[in-house]
Parts: sequence; structure tokens; C-alpha cells
Amino acid sequence: MSRILRRRPSPSMIVALVALSVALAGTATALPGRARVKKDDISRAAVRAVHIKSRAIQSKHIRSRAVTRSKIARRAVGSSEVGQDALTGTNIVESSLSTVPGATNATNATNATNASKVNGRSVEKIAFVVGAGTPATTVLSLNGLTLNAACSAGPVLSVTANTSVSGAFIHAGGTHTAATAFYNEDDPFNIGDSFAVLGSTGSNLEGTLTYARSDGEVVTATFLAEETATGCVFAGTATG
Repeated sequence: MSRILRRRPSPSMIVALVALSVALAGTATALPGRARVKKDDISRAAVRAVHIKSRAIQSKHIRSRAVTRSKIARRAVGSSEVGQDALTGTNIVESSLSTVPGATNATNATNATNASKVNGRSVEKIAFVVGAGTPATTVLSLNGLTLNAACSAGPVLSVTANTSVSGAFIHAGGTHTAATAFYNEDDPFNIGDSFAVLGSTGSNLEGTLTYARSDGEVVTATFLAEETATGCVFAGTATG
């Protein structure tokens, strides 16, 4: 008995035993200082949304341009999150837009300010501005009506109308520079007929034309006709 008591554990042995007991029981190591948790002290995916206090993260805590499109959930940003007038044309992909309500009958023509349909009716430009000696040229083809203009030597302007539907009606009239009126008609206007739109004189006048088919289709046109020193002008608009 006295021999056992004389063999007490050494101090180093006691320290080792205490360390072993602590290791087996688990330890909690305090971080030095306060509010000094660095990203290396936290394991990956340890902090989740449920661990973050509501409204704890504010805009000042987010680095500029740190949040990209890939980090935003689909449909997470609605109209209520977008400031008034915050989006401009450069922020919008035009191909993503649907047809504007009420504009389904408007078909864009040469540019965004022109439309080839108004209430389902076509609007066509007539523009025959040429020099003398220009042969007959088709300047309008709309709903069965064809207008051909020519500028022969002189110059002399002539405009004729033809129809692809028999039994139609065509009237044309207007005013010459000398304030003299002209009026011309062809009833019925049949296939093979040639109608003189400008009457017997084609110089310096403005007028209108109406073409009506028996099935109810109608073409109307307003125009001016001019013989210049070097050529001819026949211009206006037609709807049909």
C-alpha cells in the first residue's frame, strides 16, 4: 500500500489526463475579440436564409454589381419593385413585346411611322416624278384598279386607268390652273376599257378619282398633275 502511494502521477501526466478529458467531452473555442467572424471561420452552407434576421441585410451591405441576373429568382422582381420611369427603351427587348392592343390591323410599312392598313383598308402612295420621254409606268395597282402614267416628249403627261373586274364604275374630276373644271366617267367600266383619268388636258390640275366594283370594293384617290419644263409629275394617295 505504501509502495503504491509513493508512485503518484507526475504533473505532466495530470495535464495530459485533463486534456484528454476535455477532448473526449467536447470543446468550444472562443474567437478572439468581438464581431470578428471571418468567412474562413464558417463552414460552407452553414448560414442559411432561416438564420438571417428579417431586414438584417440592407442595400448598404451588398457590394455594387454583386447581384446579377443569375442570382435573382424568376418573377422575383415585379412591377411594384420597379421605380416609376426607371425603365427606358434601351432596357427593353422589343421582340419580347406583344402586339399593341387595337393595332392588330396595322402592318408596318417602310418605317415605324407608316402603316399600310387603316381599319383594314390599304393606303398607297402615288409618286410619278419623271423626265420627258418616260414610257407608260404602273403607278398604282389596288383592288382591281390599275393606273398607268406616261410622260412623252413635250413634255405631255397622260394617265390611264384599267380594271380587272367588269361592271365597275369610275369617275374622275378636278380643277385646272385656270379654274376650269373637268369631269370624266365610264359606267360600266369593263375589262379592256382605257379610262383617261386627267380628261383631255393633263397639265396643271388637281383632282379626285373614285372606282367602285359591283361587289362593294371601292378605291378613292386624290392627286395632282403637272407638266414642268423638263418632265411630268403625277402624285397623290389612294385608299382601297
